[in-house]
Amino acid sequence: MVKIEKDFANLIERNGRFLRTNEDFKVLSRGQHPEYVVVGCSDSRTAPTIVADSKLGDIFEIRLAGGVIDDAALASIEYAVAHLEAKKILIMAHTKCGAVTEAQKMLAAGSAESADEDNALGRLVRSIYDNISSNQENATDLTNAILDNARAQKTALMQSSIIKKAAEEGMVEVAIGLYDIDTGKLNILEIA
Repeated sequence: MVKIEKDFANLIERNGRFLRTNEDFKVLSRGQHPEYVVVGCSDSRTAPTIVADSKLGDIFEIRLAGGVIDDAALASIEYAVAHLEAKKILIMAHTKCGAVTEAQKMLAAGSAESADEDNALGRLVRSIYDNISSNQENATDLTNAILDNARAQKTALMQSSIIKKAAEEGMVEVAIGLYDIDTGKLNILEIA
């Protein structure tokens, strides 16, 4: 146990600072009521709570490589809407996305055959390729490819009967945003 704590000493130290300077977790221990669900990439530069200058508990974050919504992510979003009554869902794409860049390389090469579907990363990149391959412009325009992937995630999200019903009843609003790694600016581009 001592070696493990030494290996992660920096995180333990940071947690100590958090405990000394933040009281939000005490209130949140009684329950959470986030207004926003943000589906974003797992890229360490794009943490929604930080880039939106929010507090602990404001944002229900779902972060996956490429922002790809799988069953676990969809279940989490459904939970946030149905049980926590989150009112807004943002699919937050970002510039310089590595997962989309890899799919874009396959598109530029004219084939998805290079995807190593024997591992989860290869299958993920292949799914992004499938999301962007219908638009040949995506072979050279990374931002466009990133947005087409985000639109595909919105389409997948709207297949959920829970999300679709909440949106139809005006209980939830879904948007696509783009976070710019270079400028730190988040823009809302499309609202469904």
